[in-house]
Amino acid sequence: MTNPESTVEERKQIYRDFYNNKLPKRLPVSASIPYSILADQGGLDPVSYQYDFNMLADSADTLCQKIYSDSCPVAPPNLVLTRPPSFYELLHSNNFVMSQTGQMQHPEVMGMDASGYPELIERGFDYLVEEVVPNQHPMLSLDDPIQRSTYLEMAKTSLTQDTVNFLPIYGGLVEKYGYYPGSPRGSFAISEAPMDFVADQLRSFSGISKDIRRNPTLVQEACEAVLPLVFKWGLPALAHPEGGCFLPLHMPTFMREKDFVELYMPTFKKQLQQYAALGIRPSIFCEDNWMRYLDILLEELPAGTKIQFEYGDPKIIKEKLGKKFILTGLFPVSSLKMDTPAQIVDRAKEFLDIMMPGGGYLFGFDKSPLGPKDANIETWAALNNFLKDYMVYDNPGESFGTPLNSEGFQRDLAVVPDVKSKYLFDWESHIARYPHATDHAKARYESISHDIFVSYMNLLI
Repeated sequence: MTNPESTVEERKQIYRDFYNNKLPKRLPVSASIPYSILADQGGLDPVSYQYDFNMLADSADTLCQKIYSDSCPVAPPNLVLTRPPSFYELLHSNNFVMSQTGQMQHPEVMGMDASGYPELIERGFDYLVEEVVPNQHPMLSLDDPIQRSTYLEMAKTSLTQDTVNFLPIYGGLVEKYGYYPGSPRGSFAISEAPMDFVADQLRSFSGISKDIRRNPTLVQEACEAVLPLVFKWGLPALAHPEGGCFLPLHMPTFMREKDFVELYMPTFKKQLQQYAALGIRPSIFCEDNWMRYLDILLEELPAGTKIQFEYGDPKIIKEKLGKKFILTGLFPVSSLKMDTPAQIVDRAKEFLDIMMPGGGYLFGFDKSPLGPKDANIETWAALNNFLKDYMVYDNPGESFGTPLNSEGFQRDLAVVPDVKSKYLFDWESHIARYPHATDHAKARYESISHDIFVSYMNLLI
């Protein structure tokens, strides 16, 4: 049996090489198994486990044995990627609700009507906390501050318990199978592009679409107003080549190219360039088909950005973007249910013969499977076994691509200012009242304040 300690060292090395622009001896294979599939494999109903994720422990171990992966295919619950129902139910949330089939869904909701633009532009974070958050989460209404503080604490505690209770299961799997442990703690964050943030839960898709036509200037000003917020939101505590900031991009393919260039890109470009200036790798998911925007991406985005594509022509994407960016995605997740094991191996070989040469591509699906009907386990196992053996380079150690921030961007507060808010900790007023406080206290309090800021922003993604 393979020694897990030697296995994890090998896996660390291939990830380290890849994210430092060196061809690894083989590309890493990564599986991400949704909880709904774990539940189905364990014979569980689609709802109960969402209130006790530890019910998934046995099926998680079973699928780790069946499906090869270099990283743990089962992650601990978290707010953004898991959507634990307890959190949203305690807040009576409108923006995520459970369907009859147990799926947490995001209905089209409007946290701000069009008349709110001036206040959003003027007051930024204060306006979100006072007006938009209570609209999306009624138990956080300012009308009853004791109820607000009680239920916010209950929801946060519930989320913490969901995560912490699952950690021993996750840690046990990582240790047992020698999985790559991931980028260093604190090196990964999530955010949104400014316009996507305004659209998703402030104005809604239909609302922002009308605003773009009727009052594009207000939309542009709103994007500038929220730019410091989404930038701060996506700042990890530690910049590391294997970490970064993940941003799912929703609106662009529903926009005219003119509107995309004039309204979406200016603030989005600033956000990503300023991340790169700090050594933070932007990791973006281009939802839908971005083929008409490839030249814009090539021109505007910082080198070393990781781009996941959903749809598009792999050959053209690789030829246009493969030397400047890290690419992933494009392989159809539908093949997990449509193909036989032999068919998916043939499909993957043809695909990798396009994407692997020259380096810079990480194998990934066009989207994640949602439930047990989306994937045949035997087909998935056959695919990943093939990937492990086929994604091998005969010239490991050679350089590929373009390193992150080869352009030399510098952090510039004139481009993306700091966030100003009466609800965030201010050291100057604190030290005036408590002059004996040390710099250690300053760093600690500011870190806590940042975590609270992120928790509020997470209510609106």
